[in-house]
This record gives sequence, C-alpha cells and structure tokens, in this order.
Amino acid sequence: MNVSGFIVNEDLWQSLRHCQQESIQTALSYLKKPLNENANSCLISLPTGAGKSGVISIVSHKATQKRVLVLCHRRAVCDQLFKEIDGKFFSDRVEGEVIKRKAVYSDVNDTSKTGIYVSTFQKLQTFDIAQLERLKQDIDLIIIDEGHAEPSPVWSTLVRGIDAHKVVITATPYRNDLYQFDVTEDASYIFTFERALADGVLKEPTFESITLAELSGKITDFLEANDGTKCIIKCEKFEDIKSYYNLLNDDFSVLAIHERFTKDERDNVKVSVPANLKGSDYQVIIHQRKLDEGVDIPEAKLLVLAYAVNSGRELVQTIGRVVRLYGDIEPKILEIENDANSQMWQNYRNFDRSLDSADSVKRFIASLDSNKLIERYIEAFPDVSYYGNRFVSKFNLNTFEPERSLNIPTASICFLNQSQGFSIQLLSDHLYWRCNNAGELARVFSTKSGIHGVISIAFNKSRFLTDQFFFEPSLEITLYKQLSNNVVAIYDSRGRRFNGEKDLKLGSAVSLDKLLKVMSLGESASTREASSKSISSARKRPESIAVKGRNLEQMADMQANASYRLATMRCDTYDQFKKKRGSYYVGADSGRISDQKESSFTLGDLNDWLTDIDNVISANINIKNALVHSYAKPISVDENFEAHSLIFDLTEFESPISIFIAGEQYTLDNSFLYLIYDNGTLLVDGVEESKILVNFKQEEPYLEIAPETEITYLLEDGEQQDITDFLNEHLHKALLANGINYSNCKFYQLTLPVADSFELGASNLANVVIGLESLVGANLDEKGYQNGAHQVVEGGFSSDSIFYLVDQLKANGLANPTKSELGPFAPYIPDADLLINTDMGTEPADFIVSSKNKLAFVHVKCGSAINPRSSAGALAEVGSQAIKNIEMLISGDTELKPSNWNRLHTAWPAPESAQNIAERIRVFKGATFTAQNEQERLEKLNELWDTVAMRRRSTAVQKEIWIIAANSFSAAHFEQQLKLGSEANGETLQAFQLLNSWLATVHDNDIELKVFVSP
Repeated sequence: MNVSGFIVNEDLWQSLRHCQQESIQTALSYLKKPLNENANSCLISLPTGAGKSGVISIVSHKATQKRVLVLCHRRAVCDQLFKEIDGKFFSDRVEGEVIKRKAVYSDVNDTSKTGIYVSTFQKLQTFDIAQLERLKQDIDLIIIDEGHAEPSPVWSTLVRGIDAHKVVITATPYRNDLYQFDVTEDASYIFTFERALADGVLKEPTFESITLAELSGKITDFLEANDGTKCIIKCEKFEDIKSYYNLLNDDFSVLAIHERFTKDERDNVKVSVPANLKGSDYQVIIHQRKLDEGVDIPEAKLLVLAYAVNSGRELVQTIGRVVRLYGDIEPKILEIENDANSQMWQNYRNFDRSLDSADSVKRFIASLDSNKLIERYIEAFPDVSYYGNRFVSKFNLNTFEPERSLNIPTASICFLNQSQGFSIQLLSDHLYWRCNNAGELARVFSTKSGIHGVISIAFNKSRFLTDQFFFEPSLEITLYKQLSNNVVAIYDSRGRRFNGEKDLKLGSAVSLDKLLKVMSLGESASTREASSKSISSARKRPESIAVKGRNLEQMADMQANASYRLATMRCDTYDQFKKKRGSYYVGADSGRISDQKESSFTLGDLNDWLTDIDNVISANINIKNALVHSYAKPISVDENFEAHSLIFDLTEFESPISIFIAGEQYTLDNSFLYLIYDNGTLLVDGVEESKILVNFKQEEPYLEIAPETEITYLLEDGEQQDITDFLNEHLHKALLANGINYSNCKFYQLTLPVADSFELGASNLANVVIGLESLVGANLDEKGYQNGAHQVVEGGFSSDSIFYLVDQLKANGLANPTKSELGPFAPYIPDADLLINTDMGTEPADFIVSSKNKLAFVHVKCGSAINPRSSAGALAEVGSQAIKNIEMLISGDTELKPSNWNRLHTAWPAPESAQNIAERIRVFKGATFTAQNEQERLEKLNELWDTVAMRRRSTAVQKEIWIIAANSFSAAHFEQQLKLGSEANGETLQAFQLLNSWLATVHDNDIELKVFVSP
C-alpha cells in the first residue's frame, strides 16, 4: 500500500499501532522534501514501549536516501536496534513475507556502500576531523535515537555542513534537548504518554510507599495475583543489590545482575543480562542500571525502586520497563520508605499533559526555535523608552552596531597562546554554534580594528526555582582579537575560560612573566594584593595563601615564597610624581589582565587598550620587583618523569561531587583531595575501578590525568559527564620525582632565592641591611669597656663605644643640634624625643629610642674584625636577643615592664661602679634630664614608661627593631657574595637565611627590622 508516496507491505502496515503509523507518515513526508533552509529536522516523540524501534526500522529501509546512519547513545540499545533493523522486526510482524530491505552494517569506519549503518555517538567521538568529514560526504539520512539520553556533544560537529536529512526520535521531548536539532513545526509528531494511555498502548502505573519489612509480602501478593509476571528491583549501589538478594533469595527465584559479580560462581548472579531473560523462570530481577535500556521484558509489571532515582529522565526511562502491555495487568511501583519517585513521575506527567493537544504541540515546537522565543520577548518592548536620563531605542540584534553602541564595563581580558591551526573564523564558528546549541539567539560580527565577536541573547533558567521554570534573559558578549607573537585576547561577559580548548585551537595562558609586564606601565609600581599556590608538599603549611597590604614589596617573605607560585596579584602603577596612574589585576592561571582603574570602554577604547597591553607584554622588559621574584619560577626539564602524588582542589564546589564507576555511586569531598601515586592511584579508596593514570606528553599540557575505566561525575542540578576533563581542570599540583612539581601546565623545582645570582639592592633586604662607616674601627667597643671597667667620660659613654654613637641621639634635647652632634643614627629616627639606656640585667634592649611616630628597641654588639666578612655568627647572638624581646615592643598591656625595671632608676652600669652614669634617661619630651633627687628620678621614669607603653599600643607609631653589629659583619661583602648565588660563601648563605627568618617574624608582628653593620 502507498504511505506518503512510499510502498509499504499492507500486512506489515496493519500490524503497526496507530502512533507508529503516524510517526512513519510524518517521517516519510519529511524525507520527500528536498534539502533547503526550510527542511531542517524531523522530530518523532514516542514514549518508551510505544514502538520506536519499528518506526526506525521501516523509515530507514523505505527512505529513498541511499546511505542511512542510525545513531544511538548506548551500546546495548545499538545492538538491539541493529537486530531489529536487520530483519527481526519484520520477521516478528509478518513472518514469511518478502520485505525489500537494504543491507545493514554495524561498522561505520567505511560508509561508502549503499545501506543502513547502525552505531553510537561514542564511536563517532573517536573519529578525527578527516573521518567525520568523510562520513558527512557519504551519509544522506541521519536517524537519531535519542531515547532518554542527553543530546550528544558530537551532534553539533556532525550536523555542521552535512548535506543530509535528519530524523530525531526521542522518548522525552525536553525543550533544552531539542534546541540544537532545529525542528520544524510541519515535520514533527509528538505522541504523549497521555495519548498512549487513551489508545491502549501503555498502562498508567500506581505507586505505593512501603517499609522494607513489607517488601517480601508485597511481591508475593502481586506475583500470585498476576500469574506469569516478574518483579524488577532497581538499586542504587552494588551493596544494595547484595542486600536485596539476601533478603529475597529464599522466597523467590531471584536473579541479581552487576559487573562486580565477576568471580561469583552462583547460578543466579550474573555480570550481564542473560540472552534468554524474557520468558525465563526468574521471578525477581535485581539490578542497578542493566535493565534500563536495550532489554525487553514485557512480563515485568512490578517495579521496586530502592532509592530516589537521580533524575526525572532516568525515572521515566526506568518506569518505561513496566508500563508496556502484558494482558490486562496493571503495572505497580513500590517505593521503599519514600515517595520522591512518585512526585518526580507526576512532574513528568504534568509536562506530558501540556503537550496533549494540537495547539499545545504547535506552541511547543515553535518554542524550540529560540529565535521566535526571544523575538517575541523583545517585541513586547516599546520602540523607544526613557531610561536613566535619556531616551533609548529598543534593541535589535540584526541592526545593532557594536562599534557605535557596545559598552564594555571593564577591560578584563584573557591572553592565550594560539595552537596549531588556529584561525579567527574557526573560533567565530565554534562560539556561534555553542550559543546556537544552547538555545541562544546569536550573531557574529567583526570590525576594521581586528576585533571579532559573538553577541547573543540567552534565556537562563532561574536558579531559585526547583519545580517551576522562569527564564532570565541576558545579553552576552564574547570579543576576541589576534595580537602579536601568536597571542589571542578574549573578553567574555560570562567569565568563561577558553585556555586549552582543542576545538578552538587555543593553548595555554600567556606566561606570567609576560603578564606582569603591565607593572612597567608606570615609572614605579607597588603590589597591593597577591595570592599564591604551593608547588611542593604542604604538610605543615597552607596549600594557598592570599595577602593584602599597602605595599607588599616591603613585606615579601622570600624564604617562604620560594615554595609557592604566584597565582593572582593586583598592582598599582605611578608616574614620576608618585601619582597613581593605573591599577591592574593579573591572573596567572587564566592569563587574565583586568583594568581596575578605567571603566566603560567602547570598542575603539578597548582596541587602544589592547594595543597598549600587546606592546607591553611583547616588549623586552625585565621587571625588577622584590615580591614577584620571590616566588617560584617555571623551569625547563628534559627527563623521564615519575609521579609521586596528585593533589586536586575541589574547594570551589558548595557540596561533594558524585561520581559513578561501573554503575556504583561514590562521592568526592569538596576539599583538597590528596592521592599517593604508584603506577596509578584510586579516586575512591579500595575501589580498583576508580584507578586513574598520569600520562606525560611532549606538548602542552605536558601532563594529563585519565581514568583507566569509564568514570562519570554529577554536579548539583547537572547531568552525568565523563570525568577526564574535570580531573585535569581541577588538578592543583602533581608532585614528581627529584623535587620537580607540576602546576598550572608548568614544571617547578623548589629553589632558594639565592640559588641564582641575587641582587640585594632589588630585594626586600635592601632597606634592612645598612652599612655605616662609623661601625668599623680598630678601637671600637660595644660599651667602652677598658682596663676592667666601663669607661665614663664627662658623664657620658666612651667615644670609642657603640653606646656613645647611639647616645648621640640625646642631642635632640639641644636647641639647634648639628648633624655631627646627632650622630649616625639620627637619619633613621628624626626628631627623637625619648632615649633611655636599658642595659644590664634581663634587659628588653640596650636602648629604647622613640619619636612621636616611631618606637625602636636597639640591640648592640661589637666584634673585633678589622676587615669583617658576612657570617651568620656575627649576627646570631644579638639578633636572637632582639627577637625574643618582641613582646615588650608591641604588647598592649600597660602594666608590662622590663624585668630589669628596678635597675632603670639607678646609675649605669651599676650604682656601686667606680665610674657610672647617674641618669639612664638621656632625653625625654625633647629635653635632657637631670634628677634633683631619687624621688624625681623615679617619677620621671614612670612617666617615660607610660609614654613608651602608650606608643607601643598606638597603631600610628611604627615599631622597629635595630640590630647594631660593628666590626663583625660587612654589608659590601654580604652583597658581593649573594651575587655569586649558590657559589657564595656558606656562612654568608647562612646569614641570608637567618635574616630572612627574623624578617618573617618581625613582619608577622608588623615590625620593621634594621640591621646596622660595617660598610
């Protein structure tokens, strides 16, 4: 008989259900139309059990197209469908009838022959570009069996540029699945579950929530009341399958199916579905996902759901097993101690009923055209509106002029390296299709300045709603431009990262040393914020650190920073007058430079900005910055690598991540995941199937993580996806052999700051180690100790002592002191108004000196070397004394006084000494002091200490520790030796480590350190 112009065997046609006949008529009518822009795709929607295999079998054989490709998502469905198309469907329906059929092939590597090719999307994902292009040239018709699966990513690649008709057959016609198929209203047929019930094709299930204790009795009651039926139990985990097996095996003929039964010798446990399951004697079949697709068991009418199924899509698929006709038996679903599945099923049924009329289907198909959906939204706006302080016209995507109307709020641009084969046109094409497939209305544009872009209108589902939808429209912009040295600049309004995307031919982010050249956009620069990530083991320190400050260069802990790589930073640039000129954020991982000072860029402004940045990052500029150079730098290595451990950073997620291995569900905690690597490592402890491997490559990204078997992951409100890309994107670092580590596509090796030539003047020690001519001399002594006694000259310290040099600060009590009278330390504490000698006993310092905005504890030591070098020993004793007295310098306790307090109102060095200095208070309140009696001296001492206590509590007063080391340590020798790097004198390197450890301690307490030494 004639069906839409095609001859179909009459007996075969009469054996079909009405919904199958209408589906075939719709598809064949579509296939008669020539390919043009109006042909688009054909949509056939049939619920599970309505006979889509028969529709595919007839349409693929009757189509006049010579080479037909039938695609499925899963191998089990593919294998079953192949048998149906290859003759089983026809022999079952009209046994003995001669039906003209095409040849059917399961191998799609060669599609040059006339016939039907049945395969999976997974197979096509293994094809390279050349194979896909060859397939496009060969195929005349594609039939997609979507079933209940998500649309495959390979579809957009396959459909682009293919000259073939397309028929999409699905069991769940969800809007977001069908956008990319470009379905037309006159080539679609939707047969709802509601109509299937009305036509007697399927049966509505009833739900009942029961306790586990009731289960055996409920199964018995159902099987006895419905002779010849079977029960299916769907479990969440393998352990659940074993538990239900043990619960029911004594009472029923049970079959349990799971991959992990591999070595189990029991007859009624299997690793896969037996071929003769249909019609077998098994009463209860327990599985996880083995029966969801590709298995037909019409006598299965009782379904037990042991858990709340993960998604509505999976639930519809599962229930589809038991709603098919089997006599007059009504299907039943038992839920164990919950009713979540019943509620999800009702949501599906509400959606299904919304399509149960010709008008509603027409509206639904129209809504699949995102252009119409968005255009209707825009049309509701008036042509002109008054907004803010001016009139603005209604947006029109087709007439929009980006160069005139586009405004970019912030220049936040990612700079990426091109990969081989990159082209702007290819990038535009890929980005356009991504928008199109996401249901967005998109347009590609280019400008004379070389900036290209995609502008799109997206309708996003509100994240605040669970069982209802509300679309939130947004205008999205992606801009990109090729710069010099094979660099691409990309602005994306959604903040997406494109580095390493093979489809886009984009490589890694531009190296950090190039990005940091923005610091040269001024006469000077200072860093205000920085974050870093550990490159080596971090058992006793953080994995990442973020710091903020007015000028981080003055706080750089080079010793600690050597174990971290710089991840992000924000710097300010200044002109020659120290006026702020610019502010930039730099992100190493993303290759991002963001202008933090300027805003509201036109395309012309943005192009000028990109030109400036391009000139800077491609220039031969060496940034000399203490903070930047204190962090670890990437290294070039040429050896065989060996991984020791992997660390993944999952802290960005609000909840644990679900992963699925061999049908089992596990979770990864949303924190740092530490894994020991030894020829592989397990994502889940004790689960061999969770093994992942490290592969090293000769090109970026150099190191890749790959699971040994298929592992998928599921994020909240998402769908299951392969975990490979997820693991690589969230690899925090890999610790390798020989102290080499891998992070952010770079190799690092922990090296100290002095491993290479070290410039003291450009480091954080530049203003710490200070050489003074007055601190070297043959007769120089710490306190003027000669002939067995401390020498007192004219009521003061010996002029050959360091104490004398410090004591010169008391000249601030004179009316007009000269530079010579004030001594060598006056430039470091101008206008000192307080000086007290606190030497002897358990002292807080040798001297305490202060001005209104500075408080310094002074510690003095004098050696005997006429030509001092730079050994750690020269500083160790005096420095240790200084560090251990930090509390006295910063304490907020007003009652805290030095341990030698009772000495401070007595003469120095002691009252009984033949020579002594009566007044330890050398100057106070800008005047010298001489007590008339002991009572006055004690009162003045208490008043002075109250001033010290007040100033140490004040945040407006800068705290400093002074270490004075004469005749023992040379600043010039220290600097010269550090230039030799690792070849420097060992004692000098020890001194460097010692100074850095002190610096870290004092900076942690917001104290400045000054070490005065010989020149």
